[in-house]
Amino acid sequence: MAELESKDIRLQIVQPDQSEEKNNGMPEENETVTRHTTRVNGEDMTYQAVVGNIWVDTKKVRPAASMFHVDFLAIDKQGRTDPARPVTFIFNGGPGSSTTFLLMGSFGPKRVDTGEVAQGLPAPYSLVENDHSLLPVSDLVFVDAPGAGSSKVAEKAKKEIWSVDGDVAAFSQFIRRWITKNHRWNSPKYLFGESYGTVRGAALSYRLLQDGAALSGITLISNILDYAHTFSGDDQLYIGFFPTYAASAQYQGKAGKGLSVQEQVQKAREFASGPYRQALAMGDRLSKADFDAVASEYAHLTGLSVDYVRQSNLRIPVERFSKELLRPQGKILGAYDGRVAGFDLDQARDQETFLIDDAFLSPAYTATVESYVRDELGYKDHELRRDFADFDLDGTEPGKSWDWKHTLPDSSRVKAVDWEYTPFPRVIDDLASAIAHEPGLKVLIGNGWYDLCTPFFQTEFDIDHLELPKALRRNVALTYYPSGHMIYTAPKALPKLVDDLDKFYAAPSGDVSALDEREPMPGLGL
Repeated sequence: MAELESKDIRLQIVQPDQSEEKNNGMPEENETVTRHTTRVNGEDMTYQAVVGNIWVDTKKVRPAASMFHVDFLAIDKQGRTDPARPVTFIFNGGPGSSTTFLLMGSFGPKRVDTGEVAQGLPAPYSLVENDHSLLPVSDLVFVDAPGAGSSKVAEKAKKEIWSVDGDVAAFSQFIRRWITKNHRWNSPKYLFGESYGTVRGAALSYRLLQDGAALSGITLISNILDYAHTFSGDDQLYIGFFPTYAASAQYQGKAGKGLSVQEQVQKAREFASGPYRQALAMGDRLSKADFDAVASEYAHLTGLSVDYVRQSNLRIPVERFSKELLRPQGKILGAYDGRVAGFDLDQARDQETFLIDDAFLSPAYTATVESYVRDELGYKDHELRRDFADFDLDGTEPGKSWDWKHTLPDSSRVKAVDWEYTPFPRVIDDLASAIAHEPGLKVLIGNGWYDLCTPFFQTEFDIDHLELPKALRRNVALTYYPSGHMIYTAPKALPKLVDDLDKFYAAPSGDVSALDEREPMPGLGL
């Protein structure tokens, strides 16, 4: 049980004054430091909370961005940090998302308690001492992406930074400047990324290695490592989502009666890998008898009607599944969590009219982060945080939208017909290259059973296509949780996630095979 015992010593460190015009509108680098004592797992811990910002440059603009961070660093009785302790850099995704959710909901000394399934309740919200803080294992640095949260980006730098590779370059520079400033170059260094943060994390693992700051490990939760199927809408997109449909239908009481979620998911995996994949591959040559048989089993596992599956030609986008499953009750599933359900104001429409779970969760996180960083951590800036950077995700204008191109590692270019880049993020090549170049790198891949945003079965497919030598496959482990997209927001999932992370940090370099939870698949039967 974590109990706050004391808070003392507040000081402000400000660099010499320079004009904002000279700094491209970036605020001066500064820090606010507070000291706290807490009790975690029956042991007292004293830590520093640091709220500050660090400048990063691009090739054309200096400074290009001011990256905001909140650090929790364990200290001894003399107020000193331990350079031998691991330090973990933590970020959300988007792209262009602030790190509010991870800061307020995951591993820091305090977290927001929204209950097991978010219900959309109003203030006051419950900010509690975190019984599952990761601080006993690692120092923690939560980082906002440029232009999001309390980070800023210079107008003339947006074209470079608001891109897959520009974002990775900015984070690499931030991390290297942070460890230089804090004398932590020789500390074990870890990354923790969520959602689009897994794109950043995988690519960053390789970029940091090239920049001389090798990692000990990375944790990626709610993964999207290859956008190819999302952008193309090919058959793999429907196959990748299917087991999550089955898990969500079971949770909502529409399928899988009498089965555990693991048993329901395994049945869905085997169907998706076998008859369903084969049926989609046959396309218009699929016989009527086989079409009807696949539609029947699809409906049985997902709780949808056979007629709806037939009318959809066996291919049901996630937005339609979320709308259709609970249509008789006039409800829709959350876009991030198949356990969450709410009322939709336009029941006849194919797609949802708003994001149920996001609407239920966001107010609690927004309110508590604005209060926490100012009232408890002493941050003096009164400018409101941005949930998202203000670029247009659907646009194409450089500097006003996101540039999705990604430069491939040299080792993967032969397979891309010697192209130097892909027009969309595909970072399994970066992750494989990082492991091959640093065989001691540990990788933990966390997955929510009910994640309707980044489905676990697609992640399994991507990990199976790293094409690592057999000796390096033990570097990667997959774990699973009774949650949606934001695993740590589910009180039943958070303790297991932290326990898995404890084991992950303690595991020997290059071998996390003992943590892997994947069920074996049946053979081909040839």
